[in-house]
This record gives sequence, C-alpha cells and structure tokens, in this order.
Amino acid sequence: MGMILTGIIVTGAIAFGAGFYLLNVQPEQPAWQVFSTESTRVGDPGHNLVGQNWSGDPSDVSASSGEKTAS
Repeated sequence: MGMILTGIIVTGAIAFGAGFYLLNVQPEQPAWQVFSTESTRVGDPGHNLVGQNWSGDPSDVSASSGEKTAS
C-alpha cells in the first residue's frame, strides 16, 4: 500500500514539474519563421497552378477541358 501511494505521489510530482517547465519554456522563434525558405514562395503564379482562364467558380466547368463532372 505504501509503494502505491509513493508511486502516485511521485507521478503527480513529475506531472506537475513537467507542466510547469513546458508552460514556462519560451521558444526562440515561431515555427513559421524557423522553417520558412525563399524557395517555397510563389511571387506570380500566372497560369502554372490552375490555368489562365480559371474563374474560381466550381459550377463553371467547360466541356473542352476534358474533365468529367460529378453528377
């Protein structure tokens, strides 16, 4: 019985200490700054992503594109 109570107390102390530490750790830089690179930026996407005549309207699908529409 004593070992069980000691284990519970030690577990609680470790959990409290870990929570206190993790709440007080200040990251040096946010992740979006650390992992950003110049090569992932798209300055002028032009027509290389969706096409020059893309309107953004999903119901405006031309038959000449060769894609089948869901019915």
